[in-house]
Amino acid sequence: MKEERNDYNEEENIVELVDDDGNTFRFEHLMTFAYKDKWYCALTEIKEAAEEAEEDEEGEEVAIFRLEGEEEDERLVQIEDEHELDEVFAEFCAQYEDFEDADEAAMLDGADGE
Repeated sequence: MKEERNDYNEEENIVELVDDDGNTFRFEHLMTFAYKDKWYCALTEIKEAAEEAEEDEEGEEVAIFRLEGEEEDERLVQIEDEHELDEVFAEFCAQYEDFEDADEAAMLDGADGE
């Protein structure tokens, strides 16, 4: 998927990407993380209700892109190398699990602001 623009709504955590055919896809930003001196962004596509019911049976899909460019001109780039993608996905899983465990632990400790 080619990113022609990165429309990011920080409050909703939503990223809109445009493919080569001009189709717009909405993604929820899961996390941005560093791995081997590069930055990556993990997203999951926001789907319609009918697609979500089907997704519940299959599990949630995660798209991982490499961040390239300077801060004001960053763009998401598809990872073409399968070996790199496998390594980055494994790192995402490890970091996301730690992130989820930390959130769960904070809720159990009452640190969620209640």
